[in-house]
Amino acid sequence: MTAPRLSRRVAHLAPSPTASVARAAQALAASGVDVVDFGLGEPDFPTPEFVRQAGIAAIEAGHTRYTDNAGNPALRDAIAAKYRREQGADCARENVLVTAGAKQAVFNVCHALFEEGDEVALFSPYWVSFPEIVRLCGAAPLVVPTDIGSGWKPTAAALDRAATARTRGVIVNSPSNPSGAVVEPDELARILDWCDARDAILIFDETYDHFLYDGRKHVSAAALRTRHPGRVVVAGAASKTYAMTGWRLGWAVAESRLVAAMASYQSHSTSNASSISQEAVRAAISDVARSEGSVAEMLAHYTRRRGLMLGRLSAIPGIECVAPEGAFYAFPRVEALYARKKISGSVEFCRRLLDEAHVAAVPGEAFGVDACVRFSFATSIERVEEGLRRFEEWLVAAP
Repeated sequence: MTAPRLSRRVAHLAPSPTASVARAAQALAASGVDVVDFGLGEPDFPTPEFVRQAGIAAIEAGHTRYTDNAGNPALRDAIAAKYRREQGADCARENVLVTAGAKQAVFNVCHALFEEGDEVALFSPYWVSFPEIVRLCGAAPLVVPTDIGSGWKPTAAALDRAATARTRGVIVNSPSNPSGAVVEPDELARILDWCDARDAILIFDETYDHFLYDGRKHVSAAALRTRHPGRVVVAGAASKTYAMTGWRLGWAVAESRLVAAMASYQSHSTSNASSISQEAVRAAISDVARSEGSVAEMLAHYTRRRGLMLGRLSAIPGIECVAPEGAFYAFPRVEALYARKKISGSVEFCRRLLDEAHVAAVPGEAFGVDACVRFSFATSIERVEEGLRRFEEWLVAAP
């Protein structure tokens, strides 16, 4: 059979490494092996009951038809109200586009703004889909390194050193997947000043905005939209905050003309996000008291798991691990162990860890930093303990 000729867009497209890890772990588990999955990128908690009931009520009430491409007006109003309430942002319905997750929000923004010849700056470690989304719209990802000594934090100085005359966009993910780094308020202001001076757009992905530790407060670029008109696009999602990954519901917040352009683009790709998910998320966002209670409960569990994982990893000779300030991942530097285990890099490290110790992790190469691996603590404290025990035993075993 003759294979179809693939377009240049997809011929060199890399599949999601996190999805690949998940498939490998699931296949091993399906064969009867007990796998501790530190590769997970989603909450291990159920969607809150009142949110589930809102979804059921939407079905029973017949909210199963198309909505406006940009989203149900009532949900867009609720999202705008969230940003006014939480960030003091100047935000109204026309500034909100409802999408099938934050990933689609970033995808839509990039396709609406960038094209061949443009560069989009990404701070490494970056979320795995950012470079591929940029390439899919014809632009080139420009990797801006950060380092473990600074806690993997993005800075305007690093951006300025790496940028060229072609740099039209900057993506900042805070709290970060995979490092948990949180951008400092003064650096966020400096990055936006840089965007003003260079006629660039900041895409600010805040998918983990409600999961921060040690009393830190979320710093959102949404609060700076008025000060930097036309420079800020915020991507957010219900996925992590309300444990709704499978509901596929996110949003973009931007200047109204850009929202209209993205809505037009979306009308020719996916049309509206799920009408049922929209109703459920409207309940989650609008019922502040119950939502805050749900988030606080999840955060308490993540805090205990974070402490356990950080303490155990930091005690292992050859591993360097800074405390994640947000999200639910640790991103330890394990490069010093490669020679000991006769391993060439993070991909082989994670493959052997899964095959030999039955612990799933994601190679740092997927995030642009081959010296590290990503461990998720979005699993029970008992599984965190078991996975770390296996990991420690595997490290001291013969190569």
